[in-house]
Amino acid sequence: MGKKHLIFLLSILASCALSSIKADEPGHHAVRHFDADPQWDGFRNRLEQQQPQQAEQKFGYQPSSRAGGAAAGEIGGVIQRSSEAAFYALPIQTKSLDDRLHASGVLAVPAAGGGSGAMIGWFRAPPPSWRTPNSLAFRIDGNGGKFWMFYEYGTSRWRTGGGGAFEGEQYQKTPTPPFPADGKPHRWSLDYDPAGADGRGQLVFRVDDRVYHATLADGHRADGAQFDHFGIWNVQTPGDRLELYVDDLEVDGKRFAFDADPRWDARRNDTRYVERFVRPFHDFGFSLTQHAGSGLGEIGGIVFRDERPSYYGTSIEMLTLEDELIASGHFSLNKAASDSGVYLGWFNSAAKQAKMTPDYEQPQSNYLAALVEGPSRAGHYFRPAYSTADGVGQIAGETSSTGRTWPVVFPDGKPHEFRIHYRPLAAGGHGTIETTFDGESDTLELRPGDRQRGARFDRFGIFNLQSGGHAVEIYLDDLTFTGRKAD
Repeated sequence: MGKKHLIFLLSILASCALSSIKADEPGHHAVRHFDADPQWDGFRNRLEQQQPQQAEQKFGYQPSSRAGGAAAGEIGGVIQRSSEAAFYALPIQTKSLDDRLHASGVLAVPAAGGGSGAMIGWFRAPPPSWRTPNSLAFRIDGNGGKFWMFYEYGTSRWRTGGGGAFEGEQYQKTPTPPFPADGKPHRWSLDYDPAGADGRGQLVFRVDDRVYHATLADGHRADGAQFDHFGIWNVQTPGDRLELYVDDLEVDGKRFAFDADPRWDARRNDTRYVERFVRPFHDFGFSLTQHAGSGLGEIGGIVFRDERPSYYGTSIEMLTLEDELIASGHFSLNKAASDSGVYLGWFNSAAKQAKMTPDYEQPQSNYLAALVEGPSRAGHYFRPAYSTADGVGQIAGETSSTGRTWPVVFPDGKPHEFRIHYRPLAAGGHGTIETTFDGESDTLELRPGDRQRGARFDRFGIFNLQSGGHAVEIYLDDLTFTGRKAD
C-alpha cells in the first residue's frame, strides 16, 4: 500500500471514529480542568464563622487516679468530638475479625457535654472518620451531664454494626436510665469471638452487672478488618467535650496498671485548633488543591446537609428533560459523616435560591444529578436522582431495577471516575439516567409522565441536600459536561 493510500485510509478511519463519538455525545460540551479559578456562580457556598469554634484535645497518660484503679496513674483526659482525628493508643501486632479479642478495665466519666463522645477499643491508625472502618470498640456518648454506652464494629468496607448498653433498640425510648457523668468508676469488658453466632462473629460487652451481645451482619466478617492499635480516640464529628479516664486495663492478655507513662502512640491528643466542620458553614468552590485530578486546582470543599440552599455551579444555556445530558470526570470523597450527602449535576439556580423549606416538607425541583448519600449502616451510595419543575421525581433506592446495590463511595480521599448519562428517549420514551462509578454502571428509569412534566436547568455543579445533617468534603476535577456557557 502506497503512502498516499495509507494516509487516506487513516483519515477515513479517524473520520468514522469521530462520527461515532458525535453520534453518542451531544454537540455542546464544556471541559474544565480548573488549573485557574473558573469564577463559577456561588450561592451561600462560603459561609464564615463569626466566632470560630475551638476544638481542644488534652488526653493521654495522667498521673492521677480518677478511674479508681489499684494505684495512681491512668490514661484519659479531655476528649472533644471533632472532624480531625485524635488518639492515644497502644501499637499492637495486627489483628483481624478472624482473631479472638478481649479487653477489660475500669473507667470513669466526671463530665460529659451534650453531643460529646469518645471511643475505646481496637482500630487501624489513624482512624479516618466517624463510623470508624477497621475498628471494634465501645463508645461513650455524652448527653449533657449523663452518657450512654454503645458497642460496635466497622469493617474494611466501612460497613458497621453493634448495639447499645440499654434495653430496646433506641436510647431515646429505652426504660434503662443513662449513666450519670459523676466520676463513679464502672467495670467493663469487651470480647469478640469469630466463631460465635455459627461463625458470623459475635461481640459481648459487659458494664457493671449488665451483659449485651451483638452478631455481625451477613457478609460483614467476610469484609474483613485490620486492627493495629488499641486505645482511645475521638468521635469524628464536631461536638462537645468529654472527660474520661481508664485504668487497670487488660488487652489480649497484657495488663497495664499505668504506674508510669507507657509512651503510647499519639496524634493530635494535646492540641487546640479551629474546627472546620461547623454546621451550617459551607466552604466549597474553587480550591487550589489536588485530591481528585492529576493537576493542581479543582472544585469542592465542605458541603453540609442544611435546610437552606447552597450551590457552586457554572452558568449554562437552558437545558430541559428533552435534552440528552452527559457529564464525566473525577472526584474524591475525603470525609463524610453519617447523615451527610451532596448532589453533582444539573439544576436551576432560581429554583434553588428560592427554596427555603426542608426537603422532607417540599422536595427540590428542577434537577438531574448523581447523589452521593446513603444510610449510615451502608455508607454513601453513588446513585441517580431527578426532580421535575413541580417537584415530582425520584431518588434511586438502595438497589437498581436490576437488583444490584448502587456503588458505595468510601470517604478515604481516593480519586474515582464517574459518568452521568441521561437519555430522554430511552425506556420507551420515559427516559433513563445511567450513572457509572469506576466502570460500574446501572440505570434508573424515569416514572411514566415525569419527562413530560418538564424541568429547566441553567447551572451545572455541586448543590446541597436541604435537610439537617452533617457534612461531606468532596472534590471534582477534569469535568466534561453538557452545557455550553450561557451568553
